[in-house]
Amino acid sequence: MTRIFSLAILFLILTARITFAGLLDYPTVAVLPFANKGIVSKGMGIEDAQLVSEFVIEDLIDSGYFDVIEREQLDNVLAEQSFGMSGLVDQSTAPQAGQLLGAQYIIYGNVTGLTTKESGASAMGMGASAGLQKHKVTANVSARIIEVSTGRIILAGRGTGESNSSNFEFAIKKTYATPYATTNADGSKTSGTKMQSVDTMKITIGTTEVSMIQVHNAISKAVNDLIYGQERGLIAKIKGEAKVQKKRK
Repeated sequence: MTRIFSLAILFLILTARITFAGLLDYPTVAVLPFANKGIVSKGMGIEDAQLVSEFVIEDLIDSGYFDVIEREQLDNVLAEQSFGMSGLVDQSTAPQAGQLLGAQYIIYGNVTGLTTKESGASAMGMGASAGLQKHKVTANVSARIIEVSTGRIILAGRGTGESNSSNFEFAIKKTYATPYATTNADGSKTSGTKMQSVDTMKITIGTTEVSMIQVHNAISKAVNDLIYGQERGLIAKIKGEAKVQKKRK
């Protein structure tokens, strides 16, 4: 019984090594559009979901480990076969798409989180006020690699990215004293000064709110972590160097 168990463990280890060896042998991969399935802060979102997969394609090409099918070729093949893009992001249908594309592996994934956090501080005194406001966008993405020939998910990874911006506001308040004179009922006059108006001069440096550029920057960093990250990155896992895998041994 012990011998059978040992042989089974050895088989699994060898199978995993053979599979990952294939991923290191400059395989042909197709990247499907990523879906948005995470927590999204109010007022935030991804204007173009295809942007995420474009970031993935760019990083995969730059890595030098993969032969990546061009987006235009992928779209043309899928359109000819009347595939719905939403239906492709699925373990059961992805292998069929991979065969049509001539890909050895399919990569698909999700944006699992896109949130923003606001923080800041302010101070007032001597007719002036100053305030600092910070904006942090955090993006989380996940991806899976499917082996087209078997339809099995052979690898999964996750990535996180942050983008920060801030604005500093300095305000000066000026109070104007205007002289006045009034004639009383008995004919006497009363003079003095009164506060007539308050003007505020403001100087703002930086961005006052989160922009789509900041959102895209956070997503780009999350994708980069997904591909190259040492914790849960795809390449680190393929090469057996991921820290998460080492912790499990």
